[in-house]
Amino acid sequence: MLAKYKQKYFYLFLIIYGLGSTTTSLYAQDNIEQASMMVEIGDEIMSHTQAISEARDMYLAAVNLDPKNIRANYMAGVTTLASVNKGAARPFFQHVLELDPEYSFDILYKIGRALHYDYKFDEAIEYYSRYADKLAAVGATPGKEYATAKEVDRRLYECEQGKILVEFPEDVEIDNAGPQVNSSSDDYAPVVNQNQDILIFTSRRKEGNLNPDVAEDNKPYEDVYISFKKDSVWTEAQNIKAPINTLYHDSNVGLSSDGNTLFLYKDDNGGDIFVAERDETGNWSKPESLGKPINTDYAETSVSLTPDGETLFFASDRKGGYGGLDIWITHLNKKGVWEDPVNLGPEINTSYDEDGAFIGYDGKTLYFSSAGGEGMGGFDIYRVIYDSLAGSWGAPENMGYPINTPDHDIYFTPTENGRNAYYSSAREDGFGGSDIYILKIPEVLQHQEQAKAPKITVTLKFSIFDDSKTPVDASLNLTETDGSGMLFATHIGTGVYSFKSYNAETKQYQLGVSAAGFEPQKLNIEMPATGEESSVIEKSIYLVKKIAPPPAPVVQSKKLRNIYFDFNKSAVKSEYEDKVAAAVAYLNANPQAKLLLIGHSDLIGIEKYNTKLSQNRADNVKKAIIRQGITASRVQTKGAGSKYPLASNDQEKEGRELNRRVEFKVIR
Repeated sequence: MLAKYKQKYFYLFLIIYGLGSTTTSLYAQDNIEQASMMVEIGDEIMSHTQAISEARDMYLAAVNLDPKNIRANYMAGVTTLASVNKGAARPFFQHVLELDPEYSFDILYKIGRALHYDYKFDEAIEYYSRYADKLAAVGATPGKEYATAKEVDRRLYECEQGKILVEFPEDVEIDNAGPQVNSSSDDYAPVVNQNQDILIFTSRRKEGNLNPDVAEDNKPYEDVYISFKKDSVWTEAQNIKAPINTLYHDSNVGLSSDGNTLFLYKDDNGGDIFVAERDETGNWSKPESLGKPINTDYAETSVSLTPDGETLFFASDRKGGYGGLDIWITHLNKKGVWEDPVNLGPEINTSYDEDGAFIGYDGKTLYFSSAGGEGMGGFDIYRVIYDSLAGSWGAPENMGYPINTPDHDIYFTPTENGRNAYYSSAREDGFGGSDIYILKIPEVLQHQEQAKAPKITVTLKFSIFDDSKTPVDASLNLTETDGSGMLFATHIGTGVYSFKSYNAETKQYQLGVSAAGFEPQKLNIEMPATGEESSVIEKSIYLVKKIAPPPAPVVQSKKLRNIYFDFNKSAVKSEYEDKVAAAVAYLNANPQAKLLLIGHSDLIGIEKYNTKLSQNRADNVKKAIIRQGITASRVQTKGAGSKYPLASNDQEKEGRELNRRVEFKVIR
């Protein structure tokens, strides 16, 4: 199909570069006609194939020949947005706006997208806002191909978040894995074994590909490649060959810690996970489907196996999730069978896609990517830590800039010691397309070893109903009455939640239950100590419909004052309860608002310690806020160390004491 378009392009090439003897006027007229022909060829390619790169060549050539060709500029922008250098789409869209502001209803949005990808967040916000005003004026999105008001709101949020992340960059080194691994084509989804001497990834390179033909997008089919480390250097990557690779798309998605179990994604049955084993001679078995209950008629994508082989994390868009792909977990029972998967819950999963899960070698730090959450655009990489003593996940933490970008950042694979990670990214120093990069993880973001949690558990299972005994989904917070810890809920089904504890002693908790349209409840709950066997305690809670109160006054953000801390301390003192209450009141009165808590320290001590201390201060203020019923995702934290003092650090009184603080910043 693409061959006939290439023939046309070659013919035009001969015409263009054979016009040296024509007059200027004839040359200009010929340029206009040739530009129109190139646009026609580009449109045919877009209509009949997925070869966007080839179509883009046509549109770019047309723009060079006739800069006033609106269609050429518009499609040059559209196809550039689908390339690696997305920010370069702006001048094409800007030119369309100048030539004919009404040419495309969403031209303002598209300019915003290009600026967004180019880190020009304030300018992107301006164009997104103008497009939002345009949407509001017409009352509805005029077509499915245009961005909705909800999408624009998300983009505006991502830009605000991007400004924050870029303002507080992580101290990180990112190095290209080199030409032995990377090619001029797309290379991605790297996985390494525990010893870091086997690297497996997916590539769309022509060299070594089992299929000499190309896919519909005019690129070689996906094949899996492998490289081995010798004398601290990765060897030249080779096609892993059959039976792992076939003549069509084959992609790796996970690798066991010993490097002998490889997980693959295939398009079968809506998208399933397959597994292959490597024997002593280095040969791989034929990939076999993981089967039920992991694979379903829905899509199952990335997968990660704990080092002991007993727990599996994977992504799926099956029923029971929160929207799009979610991260799920399953355990291997005593019979060697995978148990029914459980969704990791709303603290991790969002209404957007979550994918690329990887459980760290410490067994408690989960890395994953999300298109929702506190991201700056596309997929952002997060980490979340499991508290094995409390039996709960903490709040996900964005890995920050420059690890994350406004584009997709996914398939983050840290090494055993947590000091390095492999992932794919499209950067200026690459060899073409996306490349494999090796990241030196900042110490503050490295996972640490932790003793294994005991197997015996106590599970509290709550069923939430309305007054007609109909199950109701709600938000649950279970916090120790002394404020020293909290447990996080696992959403089992509609209105059903569980909390798991490994505590060897009885503890007192306060349960907060809230749901839209119902009165919030606070209940005192006793969590018994673990016994000789695991136990489950079931309770039912009935909600009462809320009587609408008079409108609450809007609390101004300027009333959110700083909270200050004692030297070398991160605990929130009781004298600042009113400051926490003011923040809670503000968030309740402004449901669309979110807060950024920025922790600070004085100059005493080394900066790495001060940064961690300032982060702990911000985290503790966040905990105090969410204990009062605020959803954790509405409060973000950042530790700034001693970088931004309010006063001189030369003296304690009215000096260093003012620098040990947490500031409140409204970001939406």
